Amino acid sequence: MTASNSPSPDHMHLLALARRALDAEPGPIWKTDPEEAVKRHGAVCNAVWDELRRQIEAQDGKVPVLEHPSVKQKALAKRMRANILAACKGAIDQALDEVEFS
Repeated sequence: MTASNSPSPDHMHLLALARRALDAEPGPIWKTDPEEAVKRHGAVCNAVWDELRRQIEAQDGKVPVLEHPSVKQKALAKRMRANILAACKGAIDQALDEVEFS
């Protein structure tokens, strides 16, 4: 997005290609000529992917890579969750022990 918060021309081009791909999904051609429908849909989907590749390459390494959490991070998160739950349960048990029921 630009400073004016409107999509860039490249982004609008990508959205237009995506719209064509979405518009190629439904329609009677799938029943009357499925082979042609596959060709058309495949062509517009390929155009979307080609444009995405072009835009990513144009950024010359500026596009961040999404990192998946490592096994170590997942194990740490699991231990932290277990510790938090145990601490909460312990605090609740202690509070209930201190409450006098009449």
